[in-house]
Amino acid sequence: RTLVAADGTAEIVDLTGQGGNLENNAPLNSGAVKLQTGPTNASRAEIQLRPDGGFGTVNDLSGANASFSYSMYKGSTGAVEPAPSLKMQFLNASPTQDEGGYTQLIFEPYWNQPGAEGSSSAVPNGEWINYSVSFNSGLLWSTGGFGATNSAGGPPLRTLGDWLTELNTDFGEANLFGISLGLGSFTPDQTGYIDNVSVNAGNYQKTFNFGGAAEVPTPASLPLLLIGLLGIAARKLRRCS
Repeated sequence: RTLVAADGTAEIVDLTGQGGNLENNAPLNSGAVKLQTGPTNASRAEIQLRPDGGFGTVNDLSGANASFSYSMYKGSTGAVEPAPSLKMQFLNASPTQDEGGYTQLIFEPYWNQPGAEGSSSAVPNGEWINYSVSFNSGLLWSTGGFGATNSAGGPPLRTLGDWLTELNTDFGEANLFGISLGLGSFTPDQTGYIDNVSVNAGNYQKTFNFGGAAEVPTPASLPLLLIGLLGIAARKLRRCS
């Protein structure tokens, strides 16, 4: 599903003919998800994976050595720090403590540049970069809950394993019910691409290759298209707001 607001867009595109690193160094075939935010801080452009029943509890995922990875391409517009990020949504529907049973842990490329982990750094644009998160690697900030306050996009930054130790015991029994990737709010005028999204979470193990979008027919070709419509399907992201 897509999560877009305030002129943000998220769509599968074909990179054929784009040239440069965007096309020639794309990690998988010719397609990718293009993400674009508008001029205001309220704009967002993300895609989200929410399987029925979620991915499992934090404790279960820790025992299964869960890991997540994606390939990202940052465009040249907007601020130099923002880039497509990875967000994890956790919910404990029956918390035993009072600090709340929901949080997001967010992996931002600008906190995870090689050799500068934990320091805010510009993200290289114009090239495909691979990022990965496991219980022992990748620094994430918290939106609050399970005994933590909202760190508002910055420190404290911890690995998943460190957050499991740091947060209260309700977090260990929280279900990872969703994963989203893209450009959140307060990232105006950004363009990015993502592809090669890999999820290894216990029994859920998939890699997503976003194929090229179907060509939009011209009006003159519509009659011929209708004749052969049966059996033809256009692959696209489901849009929702």
